[in-house]
Amino acid sequence: MSAARSQTASTLLLDEHFEAGDDRFVDEVLASEAGRKLKALAPRWYEDRRPFARRALLRYIDDGCDRPHHRGLVKVLYKLAEQAGDDEIVGRFMVAFDRLVRRKLIKVTRYDWVTRTSSDEPCLVSDTGAPASLPQGDVASPRFSMRTRHYLRRRAFRYFRRLGRRDAARYGRAIRAALALYRDEHLDRPERLLDAWGLLHALYWGSPALERLPRGVRLAEGAALAELEPAPIYPEAWQGAFDEVLGLATAARSRTVRAFAVGLLERGYAAELRGLPLARVRALLESPHDEVQTLAAGLLRQIPGLGSLPIADWLSLLQTENAAALAFVCEAVVEHVSPSRLSLAECVALACARAAPVAELGLRWARTKPVETAADLDTIARLATAVAPRVREEAVAWLVEVLGRSPHGRAEHVRDLLDSRHEDVRARALELFEADARFRDDTGLWAALAETPHADARAFLIRHLAARKAAFSPEALRHVWAAALLAVHGGARDKRAVVRQIADRVVARPGEADALLPLLGVALRSVRAPERRAALGALARAAFRAPALRDAIARRLPELRLFEGEDAA
Repeated sequence: MSAARSQTASTLLLDEHFEAGDDRFVDEVLASEAGRKLKALAPRWYEDRRPFARRALLRYIDDGCDRPHHRGLVKVLYKLAEQAGDDEIVGRFMVAFDRLVRRKLIKVTRYDWVTRTSSDEPCLVSDTGAPASLPQGDVASPRFSMRTRHYLRRRAFRYFRRLGRRDAARYGRAIRAALALYRDEHLDRPERLLDAWGLLHALYWGSPALERLPRGVRLAEGAALAELEPAPIYPEAWQGAFDEVLGLATAARSRTVRAFAVGLLERGYAAELRGLPLARVRALLESPHDEVQTLAAGLLRQIPGLGSLPIADWLSLLQTENAAALAFVCEAVVEHVSPSRLSLAECVALACARAAPVAELGLRWARTKPVETAADLDTIARLATAVAPRVREEAVAWLVEVLGRSPHGRAEHVRDLLDSRHEDVRARALELFEADARFRDDTGLWAALAETPHADARAFLIRHLAARKAAFSPEALRHVWAAALLAVHGGARDKRAVVRQIADRVVARPGEADALLPLLGVALRSVRAPERRAALGALARAAFRAPALRDAIARRLPELRLFEGEDAA
């Protein structure tokens, strides 16, 4: 009773949403299993001329036409569209019906009685779980049988085959609109492509690599899918349609269809492709699809007058993200653009590009430019932010070399390198810092280094702290030591050095004991035994070198019992 009431409520809601033109109507249809009601709804739905009804119909078909108890609705809608000569709707049905049959590739062991050997052979078997067939007149079964599924996909393409015999131009327009709807997820495995009856016949009707059998399409003996080349049924429908085929190449949602369209363009429209203006080639380069970008990159080299193209246009072309296309673009840039046409800043910007080919080109050109002024040095300092690792390594090596010999090199340049988030950049900066007296003796740089969040820079500072401690305030020293002791990962040698430095500082300046002893307490409470031993030894040495510190140690580190025996005596 509950299920019946729910079904009644659902059918009432269907009628309500349909009359109101509510987009929730499609969701209710998809969720409904009231087969009789849905079948009765089909004529009213198809004949409704409201944009809402058409939009809902397209969305419903795109769902796949394989919902339980939707057999009657699907059949009636398809027959109405076929009778009306509705190319768009039948095309949508063809795409949906091509997904009704699903096979999977398995290995079957076969025994050869002549050679008395067994071998594994690939075999395609059904993977839908649908019954092979249904009794005549069966209306209760929820899903299409395999026999009906094969029939539906053949019937949908038969509509287009008959259309092509009558009107090749109309067929071309209709089939291209349908082909653009196939998605990569529909064809994600080789067997999925072989199951797409309408798609294969539309694109590869004459291909010798395919065998068409009653149970489906399969590869010919010794053939491979990679051998498929455009061989469409009704080739005349694809002639004189350059703009439409190019549009299919850019708009298709499936790699299979895009590859077909690109192959057809290269084979049948070479002259038209060569005549494309730069603006259209640039639009193709900006396509998100590899096949189209690679096609455009090849066309780029054939455009006349490339040498006179403005630099701004070349820089725009170099922003494409497809690696294959970008390689062709870089080749064209090297061939047609002189480095003298770019400023140092433009070369540096290229060197900082994410794509390695562009970055390598930018750095190569930047190194041909003179770096004579402070402004030039500021410009190439941006190379430290290069994204491509190999380019950044080479760029920073050159930058450090220029900084070392340029009279315009400033401590700010080195400080920016030391603050880099890239470890390789900081390593080069530390080498320059240590080797060049201009920077090594700059107290401001040492003070800035005390604030570094980077472990490698902090370790460098700790190694040189004894000689440079005069450059730091007590607060800066405490910050460096605390950061080193609190570091979780690595730095054991640095921590032992810090413990010794703190102990020496406390002995030399007892007035700072209250501030520094808690830092030794951090090491003393470490979970690592070597750190605890180092802290304990440093405290003991400090206490015996400066007995006046014993009260401060007892006060700040009450858990430590170094002097209990002496106190008792």
